[in-house]
Amino acid sequence: MINQQVNLYTPELRPTRQRLHAGTAGALVGIVLVILVAVMAYGRWHNQTLEQQLERLEQQNRNLETAVASMANQVQARQPDPELEASLARITETIARRQRLLERVEGLATHNHGGFSGRLSALARQVPEDLWLTAVRLQSLPSAMRLEGRTRAAELVPSYLARLGDEPAFVGETFGDFRLQRPDDEADHQWVEFRVATQPGEASGR
Repeated sequence: MINQQVNLYTPELRPTRQRLHAGTAGALVGIVLVILVAVMAYGRWHNQTLEQQLERLEQQNRNLETAVASMANQVQARQPDPELEASLARITETIARRQRLLERVEGLATHNHGGFSGRLSALARQVPEDLWLTAVRLQSLPSAMRLEGRTRAAELVPSYLARLGDEPAFVGETFGDFRLQRPDDEADHQWVEFRVATQPGEASGR
């Protein structure tokens, strides 16, 4: 029996070691550095873009807040003043009362009460704000007059009577009786009731 050995481990089949040259290594390092620089540059650019967008959004928010504040001020400025509304309501009520008195005067004049129409017209013209007449009594023979009303300020009553003295219908007229009192009801305690009359004792009568 013949044995034959064959050597297959020839130099051609042996693994070879390839050495990395310095130039190739430098090129690889350069490529890696370029990639890193590019990534860092992109990240920085992206961050700057986000910061710019954030700044624009914050500016838009500030503009919106300014616009809202301006609109709120305009709305508040357009709201009516409560004191002005109350004053307007009082003036309107005074005008309405005077108009009602004048209408009553015209009605009396139509029914041939010419002697009283001048006085009633004067009473209506001179009624001040915050003073109300609740009753008027005029008598021709003998001549007499009684006024009843209420007011928030007692000093308005003598002022009203003084203004009546400037009216031709009341020239020479004097009020011999004058009474002021507050109502017994607590709810009406802010009011002052008054009664004045040309004849003594008339102000206490009904």
